[in-house]
Amino acid sequence: MMTIRRPAFLSLFVGVFALAVFSGCSAGNPYMSEAENAMEQQDYERALTNIDSALIADSANVDARLMKAQVYRQMADSTMAPEKYADLYRRAREAEETAIKFDPGARSEVEGQRTLTFAQQSQRGAKAFQRARRSSDTTDYRQAAAHFGAASATYPDSASVILNQAYALLNLAQNKEGGEMSGAIPVLERYLETAERPQKNAYDILSALYLQNQRTEDAIELLESAIDDLSQRPTYFQFGGSRGLNYSGKIQVDGSSRSVEGTTPDEVTIEAEGQVSGTFQKTQEKGQLRVSLYYQGSTVADTLIQSGSASLSTNLQDATPLAQMEGRLLNAYNQAGRTEKAMQAYQEQIERNPENVTYRYNYGSLLLQSDRFDQAIEQLQKAVELEPGNVKAQYNLGAAYSNKARQVQDSLTTLNDSLQAISQAAMEENREPTAEEEQMVNELDSQIQELEERKRELFRQAIPPLERARQMSDSDGSFRQDACTALVTAYVQIEQTAKAQALEECAGLNVQRKGEAEQGGNGN
Repeated sequence: MMTIRRPAFLSLFVGVFALAVFSGCSAGNPYMSEAENAMEQQDYERALTNIDSALIADSANVDARLMKAQVYRQMADSTMAPEKYADLYRRAREAEETAIKFDPGARSEVEGQRTLTFAQQSQRGAKAFQRARRSSDTTDYRQAAAHFGAASATYPDSASVILNQAYALLNLAQNKEGGEMSGAIPVLERYLETAERPQKNAYDILSALYLQNQRTEDAIELLESAIDDLSQRPTYFQFGGSRGLNYSGKIQVDGSSRSVEGTTPDEVTIEAEGQVSGTFQKTQEKGQLRVSLYYQGSTVADTLIQSGSASLSTNLQDATPLAQMEGRLLNAYNQAGRTEKAMQAYQEQIERNPENVTYRYNYGSLLLQSDRFDQAIEQLQKAVELEPGNVKAQYNLGAAYSNKARQVQDSLTTLNDSLQAISQAAMEENREPTAEEEQMVNELDSQIQELEERKRELFRQAIPPLERARQMSDSDGSFRQDACTALVTAYVQIEQTAKAQALEECAGLNVQRKGEAEQGGNGN
């Protein structure tokens, strides 16, 4: 969790200065005096009423608008709903902005108060979040969300506290019975709009929430832009841990080396596509140094140095930090019915990751659904070679052969219909077939024989993966029954009726026939 820290001495000085300004603002104005008295009694509604009366009398009353901001902040109670708490801080900021319009010279005073407010709310949010992490207390998560929300309302361009607010809301929902995580969606959206370099985790969470809430097109748009953003991020070493530590080291990148040194926190960008390694040390005895290697927005290697030196090494060609996100995008394409787009994306992924079983299986399954059987067989065959225990890939490979055989059967039906039509025409005219018709019959017979053999061969090819799927499936699962049903058909087609009959019970065919027989017996 990230927390923005502002200099404590600056916050303290500005806070005292701002309060001194407010303390003398009511002189000579009865409404302002009443408002100040009401504030002391914590009667905030009466205070606001008097401030509004003062503004009706003098709309340019800057002190009244600044006091209004102060009232809103004092009204906020961390036991409130987080959104209500943050809303009071938003209203405070709006009141201050209006004051600045009337008196631009008030900006320095306002910024001083905001700096103090931001620091206080950020720190309170961090402490509440830490308490919640230890206790899983939803009250603490609610308070953390409220404080971070107030900090982000005070400085709307502070991306880190917006993200912390989202994390607090997500943890609140996760630890609350019946909690709804979709409440974090607008906060995460605001974070992505604000952050200069959004965290990959935020992309992941928001895209998952979109899909959970059936916002598939939003998920697709987000994931496409996220993958594009992250894939273009620079590769770099990040040096953190204890602030102000001096570090040094040597980095090896694709066979060449370079020396580095600096003070934490620091980043060193590198140009690399293959092997990256480094050895690092800190010069001070106290403190700890954390070195992390970032690639495509993710940590792919890191080490913590308490004393002495440490090394890290990785091959970026083996790193696939965007694989999960790319898989989610492909699933989103499927959910949205954008099959061609999904297949194109899978093809691109397989070209980059040819050994990825999931991509092979998913792409092959999509090709199967689109009746592109030869391509489906190619992908599914590779999937089962890479992972023989993948029962779904085995079944779909068998299904691809079976469905292609059925496609051949459709062609056979068409040819047989043509053959029948020739014979029927001669019979209706009470004549012998002409020489031309006999030639057509011979050609059709030849084609039919070829297709019959092709169909039988496809069913023979379907049997091994279907048998493997049957054997690997649960004995009482519907998946096993589907495999048995397909096998019964395949064995019948290649005239191995004994094997087909042995699988009838597994396919549920015996039960069906028994039921039909019982119904027939009851009717007699």
